[in-house]
Amino acid sequence: MSSLTEAILFFRDDDIVKEMYFSEFEAVLDDVVGVPDFAGEQLQAVFVQINGALKVTGAVFFTISFDKRGRIAGSWNIPLRHLLDHANFGPDLGAGMIRVACRSACPVSWYRQQLWDPEMENNQTFSAISVAVQRNRLGIVSDEASAPTAAAVSPFFQESAPPAPPAARADSVDADQPIFHRAYRARLKALRQAEQLRLATQAERFETLAEKQAEQFAEKLAATEKALARATKTGAELEARCRQLQTQMTKQQAELESRNAEYEALLEKGGEAAQSELDALKTGYQERLQRELERHAADYEERLRKRETELYQRATEIVGLRDELGRLREQNNELMLKDDNAILTEMAEKGVVFVAYHPGIEHLVIDRHDMPAYLRDPQAYAAERCEVSLEQYQRWLVHYRLPVCCYQDERGEYCGQPLDKVMKPKLFRSGDSDRCEAHKLG
Repeated sequence: MSSLTEAILFFRDDDIVKEMYFSEFEAVLDDVVGVPDFAGEQLQAVFVQINGALKVTGAVFFTISFDKRGRIAGSWNIPLRHLLDHANFGPDLGAGMIRVACRSACPVSWYRQQLWDPEMENNQTFSAISVAVQRNRLGIVSDEASAPTAAAVSPFFQESAPPAPPAARADSVDADQPIFHRAYRARLKALRQAEQLRLATQAERFETLAEKQAEQFAEKLAATEKALARATKTGAELEARCRQLQTQMTKQQAELESRNAEYEALLEKGGEAAQSELDALKTGYQERLQRELERHAADYEERLRKRETELYQRATEIVGLRDELGRLREQNNELMLKDDNAILTEMAEKGVVFVAYHPGIEHLVIDRHDMPAYLRDPQAYAAERCEVSLEQYQRWLVHYRLPVCCYQDERGEYCGQPLDKVMKPKLFRSGDSDRCEAHKLG
């Protein structure tokens, strides 16, 4: 008989994520090495014994925790081999019924809380173990000669066919009868234990589910009772408050009716006196108001008279000042003409020609006798020479300097459309030359 190989399979979310030999697992237990991939996790694992045909002969389902460094957390110490040696029979995974130790079928109850139950539905967990062992990622040297003919994994708790009778059965039936009975009884015992394991696992699962549902129901019941207690308390408080408000409202209603009766009696009793007093107050107020209005009117009339007198005096002063200003301007012009004529005469005798530049006439030669008029108002002189009025010349000058449409809308904004510049003031027409086609008058 070939020797058995011992290995550890680690599960995460019902999938096998790591496999190692039991000797490697012992190194992890001895804190020689760690498993960084499992740092800070609690995993489900299976200790399995594998024969030379890569068939599982025994399995112990246990849980294990790792710290942040990937080392075994706490003092983990489960006698895996001892549990497997005393375990009951389970399903047939190709090499006969295996021994199984799990939470529902733990030979030593002390370690029951550290074990877990495999998924019995469709042999999901056992099938995953068989597939992983057959995949042989650990590189186990298999013995094909010792492998049984049944290669497929048997369904959980499937009864195998009774063993075939020996070849010499026809010759020695009496001699083989006790051996057959012993084999049959052993097979029957294994089937019973396997059935007990299945029932125990289902019972454990149902019990766990029932406990979980009981806890959830208890939590919901407690929450409901608390909510009911709060609602009852709130209802009692509201009822008490309602009674209190009802009492206050009744009291206030009585007080209001009493005051209304008192006020009605007072109104009936003092109605005429109050009306007489009101008439007297109205008359007195009107008299005081009339006197106050007359006093203010007299005061305002006096102020207005004084203001009119002041305005008349200021107007008289302004007229006098204007006359004085006109006289002084005439004197100043006479003095300027006397001095300027002498200077201009001297400059003209020396051959000086007076030339000025104005838009519209460009270079303007000014006669000596016209210099005083030019100096008094150059734009008026230029407008006269252009044969236009001063107002038209000034409007043309605005157009000449910025030839754009000067139409102004209701918001005060200008059109600003560029126009052709009119070069001569005499040809400029206000409202036509300074506007675009859309805004021309007429």
